[in-house]
Amino acid sequence: MSDFDPPAREYTRPQMTRGVDPQRMNWLWQLILQSTDLDPADVRKALNAMGVAATEKRMKSWQVGDRDEDYFPLTIAELERNLRAVVAWKKVRSDAASASAAEAAPAGGASVASSDAASAASDDSSDQA
Repeated sequence: MSDFDPPAREYTRPQMTRGVDPQRMNWLWQLILQSTDLDPADVRKALNAMGVAATEKRMKSWQVGDRDEDYFPLTIAELERNLRAVVAWKKVRSDAASASAAEAAPAGGASVASSDAASAASDDSSDQA
């Protein structure tokens, strides 16, 4: 089947297999962490960068089961804030990496150009000799 062939069946939404409490979204947070390359340490850095005092204890409390004594419920608002913080943090890091790569390129290009000029000068001097 190519990308342009229609699917064999129409899309249907999956049935809800659980009651969803917007005040207890830890299960969804855990699923996001398991299905992505998202590191809780990076999430903490992102939250701290935007002024949210996320501690290691709080981060751990979102990753344990609700019967664990360290459990603390994660709300849908916190989940959204966490993900938006990570998106912003990754963009800042990407922009910084692009800027430093752009700064390094002219400097690297200049040294290549000067070494090419030096090679050409030495070739000229050997031709004259």
